[in-house]
Amino acid sequence: MVNQVILDEEELQALREITAPPARRPVVLLVDDDRDVLAEMCELIEGAGIRCLTAGSAAEALRRIHRDESDIDLLITDLRMEGEGSGLELIRELNDIGTFLPIIVLSGQADTRDVIEAMRLNVLDFMLKPVDPDYLLGALRRNLG
Repeated sequence: MVNQVILDEEELQALREITAPPARRPVVLLVDDDRDVLAEMCELIEGAGIRCLTAGSAAEALRRIHRDESDIDLLITDLRMEGEGSGLELIRELNDIGTFLPIIVLSGQADTRDVIEAMRLNVLDFMLKPVDPDYLLGALRRNLG
């Protein structure tokens, strides 16, 4: 028996496009103890088509990473936070447990020692607050593909 092609190539391509799973949006975890900063930056990131998860502390970020690790593509963390750990402590903990995420560090009050320590921990970038939105989005595009 001879197989007959029912659909031509154009129709096959259209069928592939409508049955293909939708492209996955990249996911960023944003960590900051300032709720206003979280809301403003999350809106900026989401506006660029990137899904943004948030955490208000280093401890909360660790819980989210343990729960959603395979979904998180990049971490943005404030350097100094009140309460449950600093950004540097968060990065050290992730390195200690073998969770290596691309990381961008933000700070409103960093000294040279902090910058050197963050870079020693292999962060991608170190940005001072207030963050330049174009610079941040450019860094995200470069590092998320």
